[in-house]
Amino acid sequence: MKQQQKKRVAGVYLDSQQAVVVRPAPDYEEGDYIVQDRIEVEKNDRSGDKDSKNQAKQMDLLKYYKAVATLLLTYEELYIFGPGNAQEQFQNHLKADAQFKQKDFSIDSSEQMTEPQMIVKVREHFSATSIVSAEAIKEEE
Repeated sequence: MKQQQKKRVAGVYLDSQQAVVVRPAPDYEEGDYIVQDRIEVEKNDRSGDKDSKNQAKQMDLLKYYKAVATLLLTYEELYIFGPGNAQEQFQNHLKADAQFKQKDFSIDSSEQMTEPQMIVKVREHFSATSIVSAEAIKEEE
């Protein structure tokens, strides 16, 4: 019987203001997760009419999504969660990127969370799927 291949995984808490990437700790022991990085949306105050302000806001959002996506390139499975519909928009952004075509996604909605709550949520998600491997974590370092 062939054993299931373990994957490199990360969770991403995402809202309209920030993204927090949570992954297994480098010296991974069962259930050890850390915050890898945090990215905040750059807000540029621009003058102009309503259309140009809306276009600038869309460009800021695209830059935000690209910055977060760059942090996730080495992971094979992503758990994207957060309030509102930001996680769905981000998942659509990733699916449109050829670099993410072979990656697995799970999305979930949640309320605003502290970093410890985010870590618990990611740990619980990946504990349920049992796909994390210490070898995969050490390869990332």
